[in-house]
Amino acid sequence: MPAKIVDLSARSRIIEDEPFGLHFWECTPQEYLNFVKDPRGFLASMGVNLPAECRIETTIENHDWLSGNTAKLAADNGPVIICNIGHGNVAVARNIYRVISYAHTHDTIGAHKKDLLHSREEQERKA
Repeated sequence: MPAKIVDLSARSRIIEDEPFGLHFWECTPQEYLNFVKDPRGFLASMGVNLPAECRIETTIENHDWLSGNTAKLAADNGPVIICNIGHGNVAVARNIYRVISYAHTHDTIGAHKKDLLHSREEQERKA
């Protein structure tokens, strides 16, 4: 089961009102291989239930790095994790669910300072 599953609609009233879902999760190389084999079943196991007519599109931003650092997704005991952002279909408002994946090592978590567009307490950036 993937870790750090976040439904951004639950974190933001603004996103909650939009006609699409927006989710984040991270997984191990073996879990990612399971996702590639059965994306609809994998998403459903996380609670993302898509209608049959909703297609799933996946982009791996650094596919070559992922393959090279996981023995072509065979190694599952290393420091590599795959972060994913999924967005799309809600009640057939959009007939696609897109997943963007990015692989990296555990030591990069928290290593980069981000300039947030607004505080965590605010729902949006002030104009």
